[in-house]
Amino acid sequence: MEMSDQARERRSYRKTARADSEAATHEAILDAAFESFSADPFDRVTLNRIAERSGVTVQTIIRRFGSKEELFEELAQREGRRILAERDVPEGASLPVALASLLDHYERDGDTIANFVAQEHLFEPVRAIVERGRKTHREWVERHCRHLLRGLDGKARERMVHAATVATDLSTWKLLRRDLCLEPARVAEVMTELLHGLERRH
Repeated sequence: MEMSDQARERRSYRKTARADSEAATHEAILDAAFESFSADPFDRVTLNRIAERSGVTVQTIIRRFGSKEELFEELAQREGRRILAERDVPEGASLPVALASLLDHYERDGDTIANFVAQEHLFEPVRAIVERGRKTHREWVERHCRHLLRGLDGKARERMVHAATVATDLSTWKLLRRDLCLEPARVAEVMTELLHGLERRH
């Protein structure tokens, strides 16, 4: 006997509900991991604490992710996709627009990233993520500071990339925003002035 339409609908509903529940659990674990890794050094974060925060068992986390290191890597991939999406601006956008997007990202995630940078020489999983972030920022510089690189090649181009990277780097934001306690608008002005200085030299 063929399955009735009603029975098929019930079965489809149950499958969809299970999938939604699984996805929600997955995200809850990643959210709890984000809170833990953002607040504590890598070696002090435990699966027990993440399980407690996400409302699941340690066994559930191990079954889904394998280990703390693998959980951290998947979290880094998720956050990397989020950050790239939030920092994305239309092709051909002006440097001020791109810089504003970058600084919004620093306001949201700068302290967490700075926490990871402080640990990069202690823990290999953290070092790998920080290096990935540096590569991403270099790509940002090469995309949005093209006017500074025009006509340059070799060592001259590399020096300009390094200079523009320093002008817009997270560490520069941290110095201005956290150490010198400048307001976001003032941080943007200082970074813009640094870039204009490079342009005048160019």
